[in-house]
Amino acid sequence: MQHLVRRVLVPTLALAALTFGATQASAVVGQPKAELKVEGERAQEGANLLLKGKNWPAKSKVKITGTRAPGARNPQDFGVVEVDDKGEFSLRKVVQCTTQSMDEGTTESVTFTAAEETSGIKATAKSSGAPWVCM
Repeated sequence: MQHLVRRVLVPTLALAALTFGATQASAVVGQPKAELKVEGERAQEGANLLLKGKNWPAKSKVKITGTRAPGARNPQDFGVVEVDDKGEFSLRKVVQCTTQSMDEGTTESVTFTAAEETSGIKATAKSSGAPWVCM
């Protein structure tokens, strides 16, 4: 019985050591992952959006796009935003409403993508389709 325990224990310890080593190496080499957050609300003028990013390369340019909004025919282009010295950005956009249906707004979502122009670093965020429902 002791022989069986020894065979199971050795591979488990080796796996734990490899996992720890990989975690330690990524913490030393990498920097925090780029982030994108989206807040949206319905307004008389359309979807009122606030897009925020952090942990981006300082002074870089980030292109922001979105999948098709509920009731729309095409994907969305929110343009390019400049990242500040701290690696952060904030962009406020108001876009037209695209549907009269609250059902569409609550069952569909919009995925936003932020992509840094030179390095190819990307981040995504998802939002409910409700802000695109006309009031």
